[in-house]
Amino acid sequence: MQSEVYFSSIDSKKHKSPLFKISKLLNRCEPSLVFSAGELIAVKTHFGELGNTAFIRPVFLRPVLEMLNKLEAKPFLTDTNTLYVGMRTNSVDHLHNATLNGFNYSTLQVPVIIADGLRGDNSTEVPIDGELLNSVKLASEIVSADGMLVVSHFKGHEVTGFGGAIKNISMGCSCRQGKLDMHSDSRPFVKADLCTACGRCLLFCASKAIDINPKACINDKCTGCAMCISVCPHGAIQINWNASSATTQKKMAEYAKGVFNALDSKLIFLTVILSVSPACDCYPGNDRPVVSDIGFAASKDPVALDKACHDLVIKAYGGKDPFKEKYPDVDSTFQLAHAEKLGIGTTDYKLIEID
Repeated sequence: MQSEVYFSSIDSKKHKSPLFKISKLLNRCEPSLVFSAGELIAVKTHFGELGNTAFIRPVFLRPVLEMLNKLEAKPFLTDTNTLYVGMRTNSVDHLHNATLNGFNYSTLQVPVIIADGLRGDNSTEVPIDGELLNSVKLASEIVSADGMLVVSHFKGHEVTGFGGAIKNISMGCSCRQGKLDMHSDSRPFVKADLCTACGRCLLFCASKAIDINPKACINDKCTGCAMCISVCPHGAIQINWNASSATTQKKMAEYAKGVFNALDSKLIFLTVILSVSPACDCYPGNDRPVVSDIGFAASKDPVALDKACHDLVIKAYGGKDPFKEKYPDVDSTFQLAHAEKLGIGTTDYKLIEID
């Protein structure tokens, strides 16, 4: 059975507000049948690392919050702390970062709650019947919510090919230990002939897992977060992508399954396909978009939504996959196939265009 994905292009011959388009998309997902008055509803998004400018603009969350307020629900903005060293490693810095990037009460009139506590260890274990995992470790305030509206930025990612709704409810909804679980097969290695011992990788390693003697090398403390790969200016730190990427994506799908179990499938998904950067919004900077702005899409099915967004990006890129060009050794379809196998969605979708 096909899943419905509702799509609205950023194009507007009649100068309609993009915010109005988002409202129409959300209404097609019948939120009154999912959320009820008085419920505490998590609005899960990504607040963007300080210095990054590709993340979702806070203004796009206004129609989301207005819709929930009309239902007399009680929405709150949320995200989880990161595995790597940055401005979102703990809740104090994370909330400061969110405020600087425009996600705060004064702009959106809702509380901001970091879902996994002060240091990322506030978690709840949720049982699943997975291929790789028997249970997942989710951020406690996600599990405690009555439902969740997931607002994702569609973009590239060096480990998973692309990041969308599935990544937002897996990596984005797990505690620090959960992120470790998903990254544990991504331990990199150093090509000594390319390493200049500049030390930049040391600055971004949260686990003190890199030694320089005389060239950089990865020690047993490595958690597999893969941040060092992206910050190395010489491409000296690499990974066996074929094995690790596939396993990470499968674990992501199993964490996404855990979120569906924890929230009894009370989820709606909105994806923003603008500023489609080639890498994650976790970096303190961003490259130019790989395609021009496309629009917005919404669905109750994250698998169908991610597949539709990926197809829209490929179409906009002239029929080729820009993420595959950027990360030729990564097959991004593992996350979709495994999530479909787990029963949280389908890649068979019907795209319904909304003016």
